[in-house]
Amino acid sequence: MKMVDLKLPKQTKNEMELTAKPSMEQNRWPYGMQLRFESEQVDKLPQLKEMKNEEKVTVSGIGEITDVRTHELKGGKKQYTIEVQMQQIGIEGKGKSSRETMAGAMDRYKKNNTMGMKDED
Repeated sequence: MKMVDLKLPKQTKNEMELTAKPSMEQNRWPYGMQLRFESEQVDKLPQLKEMKNEEKVTVSGIGEITDVRTHELKGGKKQYTIEVQMQQIGIEGKGKSSRETMAGAMDRYKKNNTMGMKDED
Protein backbone atom coordinates (compact mmCIF):
# COMPACT_ATOMS: atom_id res chain seq x y z
CA MET A 1 0.00 0.00 0.00
CA LYS A 2 1.37 3.39 -1.00
CA MET A 3 1.36 5.99 1.79
CA VAL A 4 0.47 9.55 0.76
CA ASP A 5 1.09 12.61 2.93
CA LEU A 6 -2.11 14.69 3.04
CA LYS A 7 -0.43 17.68 4.68
CA LEU A 8 -1.82 20.94 3.34
CA PRO A 9 0.51 23.32 1.50
CA LYS A 10 1.60 26.39 3.43
CA GLN A 11 -0.60 29.41 2.83
CA THR A 12 0.90 32.64 1.62
CA LYS A 13 0.68 35.65 3.90
CA ASN A 14 -2.09 37.04 1.67
CA GLU A 15 -4.07 33.78 1.88
CA MET A 16 -3.70 33.72 5.66
CA GLU A 17 -5.02 37.29 5.90
CA LEU A 18 -8.14 36.25 3.96
CA THR A 19 -9.01 33.34 6.27
CA ALA A 20 -11.67 33.72 8.94
CA LYS A 21 -9.23 33.00 11.79
CA PRO A 22 -5.89 34.55 10.78
CA SER A 23 -4.58 34.55 14.36
CA MET A 24 -4.90 30.77 14.75
CA GLU A 25 -2.11 28.47 13.72
CA GLN A 26 -2.59 27.16 10.19
CA ASN A 27 -4.01 23.63 10.04
CA ARG A 28 -1.41 21.20 8.80
CA TRP A 29 -3.83 18.54 7.55
CA PRO A 30 -7.38 18.76 6.17
CA TYR A 31 -10.43 18.65 8.42
CA GLY A 32 -11.66 15.12 8.98
CA MET A 33 -8.27 13.43 8.67
CA GLN A 34 -7.86 13.05 12.42
CA LEU A 35 -9.00 9.83 14.06
CA ARG A 36 -10.25 10.03 17.64
CA PHE A 37 -10.57 7.00 19.90
CA GLU A 38 -12.68 7.24 23.04
CA SER A 39 -12.54 4.79 25.97
CA GLU A 40 -14.78 2.23 24.26
CA GLN A 41 -12.45 2.04 21.25
CA VAL A 42 -9.28 2.15 23.36
CA ASP A 43 -10.58 -0.87 25.30
CA LYS A 44 -10.81 -2.71 21.95
CA LEU A 45 -7.33 -1.49 20.91
CA PRO A 46 -5.40 -1.83 24.21
CA GLN A 47 -2.02 -1.11 22.59
CA LEU A 48 -3.12 2.55 22.43
CA LYS A 49 -2.86 2.76 26.23
CA GLU A 50 0.89 2.15 25.96
CA MET A 51 1.56 4.87 23.35
CA LYS A 52 2.85 8.36 24.01
CA ASN A 53 2.31 11.75 22.34
CA GLU A 54 4.17 12.18 19.04
CA GLU A 55 4.74 8.42 18.70
CA LYS A 56 4.26 7.26 15.11
CA VAL A 57 1.72 4.53 14.42
CA THR A 58 0.63 2.45 11.46
CA VAL A 59 -3.12 2.49 10.90
CA SER A 60 -4.92 0.05 8.65
CA GLY A 61 -8.62 -0.22 8.18
CA ILE A 62 -11.60 -1.34 6.23
CA GLY A 63 -14.16 1.25 5.25
CA GLU A 64 -17.16 1.62 3.02
CA ILE A 65 -17.66 4.42 0.52
CA THR A 66 -20.86 6.12 1.61
CA ASP A 67 -21.00 9.14 -0.69
CA VAL A 68 -19.48 10.06 -4.06
CA ARG A 69 -19.99 13.56 -5.40
CA THR A 70 -18.55 15.29 -8.43
CA HIS A 71 -18.88 18.93 -9.30
CA GLU A 72 -17.75 20.45 -12.57
CA LEU A 73 -16.08 23.83 -12.24
CA LYS A 74 -15.74 26.56 -14.82
CA GLY A 75 -13.23 25.44 -17.42
CA GLY A 76 -14.28 21.78 -17.19
CA LYS A 77 -12.19 20.88 -14.16
CA LYS A 78 -13.91 18.35 -11.91
CA GLN A 79 -13.90 18.50 -8.13
CA TYR A 80 -14.53 15.32 -6.14
CA THR A 81 -15.77 14.55 -2.66
CA ILE A 82 -15.72 10.93 -1.55
CA GLU A 83 -16.72 9.93 1.96
CA VAL A 84 -15.52 6.70 3.55
CA GLN A 85 -17.11 5.35 6.74
CA MET A 86 -14.39 3.48 8.61
CA GLN A 87 -15.84 0.21 9.92
CA GLN A 88 -12.82 -1.72 11.19
CA ILE A 89 -9.40 -0.47 12.19
CA GLY A 90 -6.09 -1.79 13.45
CA ILE A 91 -3.18 0.15 14.92
CA GLU A 92 0.38 -0.77 15.79
CA GLY A 93 3.37 1.23 16.91
CA LYS A 94 5.86 2.04 14.19
CA GLY A 95 9.24 0.52 14.93
CA LYS A 96 8.13 -0.96 18.25
CA SER A 97 6.86 -4.42 18.97
CA SER A 98 3.23 -4.46 19.96
CA ARG A 99 1.05 -7.11 21.52
CA GLU A 100 -0.41 -8.03 18.16
CA THR A 101 0.85 -7.21 14.70
CA MET A 102 -1.42 -5.70 12.10
CA ALA A 103 -1.02 -8.80 9.94
CA GLY A 104 -1.98 -11.00 12.89
CA ALA A 105 -5.08 -8.91 13.59
CA MET A 106 -6.16 -9.05 9.95
CA ASP A 107 -5.55 -12.82 9.80
CA ARG A 108 -7.61 -13.29 12.96
CA TYR A 109 -10.39 -11.14 11.52
CA LYS A 110 -10.44 -13.06 8.23
CA LYS A 111 -10.44 -16.42 10.02
CA ASN A 112 -13.29 -15.44 12.33
CA ASN A 113 -15.42 -13.98 9.54
CA THR A 114 -14.77 -16.92 7.22
CA MET A 115 -15.96 -19.30 9.90
CA GLY A 116 -19.01 -17.13 10.64
CA MET A 117 -17.76 -16.38 14.14
CA LYS A 118 -17.75 -13.03 15.90
CA ASP A 119 -14.41 -11.70 17.20
CA GLU A 120 -14.55 -12.19 20.97
CA ASP A 121 -11.61 -9.97 22.07
